[in-house]
Amino acid sequence: MNSARIPSLVILLSATVLSAQNTITLEQVRQAALANSPTTTEKQLYLDAGTLRAKSVNNAWLPQVKAVAQGTYQSEVTEFDLSALGFPAIIISKDQYHAGFEVQQTIYEFGATHAQREIALTNAQAQAAQADVALLNVKRQVDQLYAGVLQQQAGLKILHSRANDIASRLKQVASAVRNGVSLKSNEEVLKAEALATEQQIVTAETTLAQTVSALSIWTALPMDTTMTFALPDAPAPKGSGTRPELTAFSLQQSSADLQAELLKKGNLPHLRAFGNGYYGRPGFNFLNNDFRVYGIVGAGLTWNIAGYYTQGKQLKENLIQQNLIEDRKRQFEMQQAADLDKEEKEIVKLDRIAELDSGIVASKTFVREAASSQLENGVITAQDYVTYQNAQDQAKLNLELHRIQAVMARIDHQLTQGN
Repeated sequence: MNSARIPSLVILLSATVLSAQNTITLEQVRQAALANSPTTTEKQLYLDAGTLRAKSVNNAWLPQVKAVAQGTYQSEVTEFDLSALGFPAIIISKDQYHAGFEVQQTIYEFGATHAQREIALTNAQAQAAQADVALLNVKRQVDQLYAGVLQQQAGLKILHSRANDIASRLKQVASAVRNGVSLKSNEEVLKAEALATEQQIVTAETTLAQTVSALSIWTALPMDTTMTFALPDAPAPKGSGTRPELTAFSLQQSSADLQAELLKKGNLPHLRAFGNGYYGRPGFNFLNNDFRVYGIVGAGLTWNIAGYYTQGKQLKENLIQQNLIEDRKRQFEMQQAADLDKEEKEIVKLDRIAELDSGIVASKTFVREAASSQLENGVITAQDYVTYQNAQDQAKLNLELHRIQAVMARIDHQLTQGN
């Protein structure tokens, strides 16, 4: 199967599953985003191109064949006048022709071809690893969008609950106003709060639709706000994996080592055999003016001695490149260590905050429920009740947001680890 078609098949399969269950998970979003990313195809193209380059290099071991043909006319040629000795004169034709094949075969070259082949493959793998870095960023991008959807859905749920509660309180207060046991201002406060809540719902729904639309573009999956976006389970802790950046650094270092090896081997003697065969005249025996087949076979040695003039400088330059790669690798490892430490502390903080949120929600809910009874009995104003309602809703929202953040922080931490 053509590798370029695989991403399209993954997206089609994911879309079919989504349409059937109307529920989506973070893993489904990730896989679809990776399949839809041009970088996935780009990565495979790097590997395919590297394989082709390696095969082309291997062709150096195949016989190198050239077809040649030539015709010339000379204004003068060598002549042998032997008439004085009683022999006929030997005259070489001024028009001369030859056509045939020239073949060369490498016999030994100290592994230079193998080094070139390995360089081609290693460079392609390094490019593929760089593509993996870009795909890691794709994962982070869709993770952030997915977390945004979860947070916005949680906020909408609380807003709808708030709207229902305000509507219930408004009915009670409106009845009390009609019976003359409550002020008209209390009713107006709740009406205004109901409208303000509706405004917040409209804003939240628009933001949610925008985020879902962005996620749909990244994944090429059909999505809408009616779908259920499942909160992932908090992943179990894992040991450090291998980041694609480190893989790329390692492959770049290997390529530099191979380049140094090739510099040395390229200046060593190369042994080859050759054979040339032609048809024409006058041939190697220029005294024979007949058309005929003739040829030559042999072995040769080539040694690029002039390459030693620059080899030392080239090897020093290569060493500088290796040092630069090592420095970039160390810089990345330092940044990764700092990011991991920061993320671990952030996870501990979010866990502790989420624990405290539960107690805050319980207290705010108790106060709000008490305020509901007090509002019915005219002990507090509607504005006081709205204040308590806002405090409860904010506490609930904080709890949901911190729960989501704690899970997504662990998922992002595993990406930073290389898992």
